[in-house]
Amino acid sequence: MGFRPGMSAADVEARISALGGRWSCKASRVDARFSECRGNVNPNGEGEYALTSSVVGGTTAVLLISGDVDDAQLDGWVDNLSKRYGRVTARLANTQAMWQWVRERRMIRITTRIERGTRVVSVSLVDGIVLDGLGGG
Repeated sequence: MGFRPGMSAADVEARISALGGRWSCKASRVDARFSECRGNVNPNGEGEYALTSSVVGGTTAVLLISGDVDDAQLDGWVDNLSKRYGRVTARLANTQAMWQWVRERRMIRITTRIERGTRVVSVSLVDGIVLDGLGGG
């Protein structure tokens, strides 16, 4: 869908808007650097995906995309990421599978599980550079 780890919050919002979705952010009351954002998209009518994000200083530190995905969609996502970042082996546990790519302190992880007979997939996009910068020491 065009998302990647470490995108600016403005770029994420523009991408969501281009996909016909909605997005809203709420600033933290404790620390002005932090915001929590939520939204959804339905790209090309292929299904609705929920988005949740933690934004730090205008950069998306964590973006979670989740929704119901069929086998063909899941295979397409894994294949596309494997072509771009290299083939990885799925880690399997019960009804859950996980693929993970880490490059330059940024991570993309696809996790899938079966819930009530439906495949639910989440894609986590994590910017380790932003998160590491939060360390207090």
